Formats: sequence, structure tokens, C-alpha cells
Amino acid sequence: MAELHIQPKKSAPSPWLLVVLAIIVLALAAYFFLRPDPADTPPVPAATPAASVPATDTLAPNTPAADARATPPADNDSVTRQAAAQPAAASPTRTALLELSPTLTQLTDRPDLRDDASVREQRDNFTSATARLADGDPQASLRPGLVAAASLLLAIQQKAYPNLEAEANGLLRQANSLSGRDATPAEQTLNKEYLAQLSELANTMSYPARDVL
Repeated sequence: MAELHIQPKKSAPSPWLLVVLAIIVLALAAYFFLRPDPADTPPVPAATPAASVPATDTLAPNTPAADARATPPADNDSVTRQAAAQPAAASPTRTALLELSPTLTQLTDRPDLRDDASVREQRDNFTSATARLADGDPQASLRPGLVAAASLLLAIQQKAYPNLEAEANGLLRQANSLSGRDATPAEQTLNKEYLAQLSELANTMSYPARDVL
């Protein structure tokens, strides 16, 4: 009996495998034709080293840093104390008024004047007005002291010198017209004239009332 040779039928390749192979071939072809040419790529410039800056020697002499270290900081407290310790320059009017102050206050110590309330009040006003001047306060105005001096003599006149009424009232008006400053030549002249009248009237009142005509 003859033998029959049966060969198994070969299976056809899967269509999906063919599709995958076709995609791979297309991708390779696209990469080959579409890749950039190395000759068209611009070269990357080489990095330029930063210019070296010479270091500044802050310890060298004649430099701002060295000068700052060599100069000690100002002692503000010391400067303030020195300014406060320096007496303010006294004006001529201030000096003359303070020189007349003992004469005016001594008048009020006389037995015929010391118990008068008006005289005591004006003496206190004069002492208070000239206290800041005596302390050398540069901000103290001269006017309160000038007016208080005239007011004191007016109180003394009203108490003991009825015949000096015109002089005392005129002196007070003159004092009220003063600015209280002593900076310009005109102001100094007016102040000097007033102080001359004040000194003259105080000298007159230093005599007993019966001796004053």
C-alpha cells in the first residue's frame, strides 16, 4: 500500500505585521529626508571671559575708606554741651538794663516805698522780666524788661513823687514803643535814648520827694 505524504499548509503572514513594517519603513525614510543638514546649523560662539577688574585696596592711604577710618565721628553730645556752655553775646541794651537793675530795686527798699502793694508788684514784675536776661538766654526779649522798668518807676512816682507824673508817663510810653530788639543801629539808638531817660528819672527818685521840684 502506497504512503501518502501530507504537508501542512503554511499560514499567510498577518496583515497587521505588514502594516507595522510599512510604518517603520516610512518613518525611516522621513527621518532620512527631513533631518537638518549639519552644515546649516550655526556654530555656538565661544564664551568670552569676563574682563578682570583690578581690586581696590581699601586700606591704601588717601582713599575715602581710609579717610573715613582716620577721622573719628563727631561727638554730638560734646558739641551740644560746648554750645550750651558758651554765653550768648550780650547786647549793649541788655548790659545797660542789667546794670541799672540794682539801682531800681534798691529804690523799693526805702521805708516809704517798701510797704506799698503796687510798688512791690511792679518790682516783682521787673525782677521776673530781667531774670532770663541775667541768665544769658539768647531767646529772651528785651521789651518785657524795658517796659517793667518804666512801670516800676511809674508806681514809685504815684506813691511818692506826684510832680514827676509827666516824666513817668512819658517814659512808659517810650518803653511801649520799643521793639525789644537791639540788632540794627536804629534800634540801638532808640534803646540808648530810653535807657538814658530811665537812668535820669531813677536818679531823680533817689532823692527824697521833698527835695525834688
